[in-house]
Amino acid sequence: MPRKSHQRRNDDPQLPFVQLNGLQPPCEGPKLHPFSKRKAAVQYIRQLSDPEQDGQGYVFEVTIARKPYVLKIFKFYNDESDVDALSKSELDRVGLETLHAQCDPFYNECRAYGKLIESDVNGRVAARCHGYTTIHYKEVHQLGKEFHIEDLEQEAESYQESQVPPERYLYRAIVKELIRDDLPLTHMRVKKMMRDLLKMRELGVYPMDIKSRNYRGCLLVDFSSAITEPHSTFKISPEWQNELTRNTDLVEFDEMVEKPPVERVDTVLQQGKAARPSEPEQDPGLHTMLQVCSQVEIKGNSKVLTDRGKEVGHQKK
Repeated sequence: MPRKSHQRRNDDPQLPFVQLNGLQPPCEGPKLHPFSKRKAAVQYIRQLSDPEQDGQGYVFEVTIARKPYVLKIFKFYNDESDVDALSKSELDRVGLETLHAQCDPFYNECRAYGKLIESDVNGRVAARCHGYTTIHYKEVHQLGKEFHIEDLEQEAESYQESQVPPERYLYRAIVKELIRDDLPLTHMRVKKMMRDLLKMRELGVYPMDIKSRNYRGCLLVDFSSAITEPHSTFKISPEWQNELTRNTDLVEFDEMVEKPPVERVDTVLQQGKAARPSEPEQDPGLHTMLQVCSQVEIKGNSKVLTDRGKEVGHQKK
């Protein structure tokens, strides 16, 4: 049964809405536009995200202005693990503001979708995105109660006792198309999904989380872990590591469709290139990654690099 509507409040003097232009990632690269109906009431139908999964946000089927959408409400970003992953010199080169802009899951989706929209493939290689918006903390608190999301309810309640500045009383969200069909994986659909992934790679968008749970109707719906160029990781990391990063999606795609990985990816890569001659012939593909895994030795350390790519190479023999 549909849940009741929650009207957005722009007139609360104590908890004002932040200006939407303050939600753009503070770094160079693509940007996402605001949702055109962000002031309309939202009717929450049901929760789509798995309550047992510790994801980057909460996903709902909603109705806005009588049209169905998917609304993804993001958790607030904690930079601790991303800061700890860099050395002091690397962090100095990147800068904390740029690190936030390129690691925050909300900004990751904004930058990825911004590039897809800019390249006129929105809704073709991934689920269509309609822009970003904000959700008042009181609305989120009510959602936590209605859908029994304890973490969401407690987080929203904590704002009332904190010294959080007014703009932090807002949750950031992205509006996407609702895809009801969950199509089974056939040979032709798998080829289409690979072509879509190759197109994103061509545009400099690397989803970095290719899992079956992130597809609906054979379209990718989650970019919260995506790396979109220009990105600082490709400037501070050695080239062999960049190759591994860029090819992570290919390995994950293999695991998702559960077939012998190397032969299938090579075949689909070749078919994808034949169908789209505009793609650069030097696209590294999986073999480059396997060569990197097999040949690169970490300088200053006798340990030779091993990872899943090398293991896949052994499986092929």
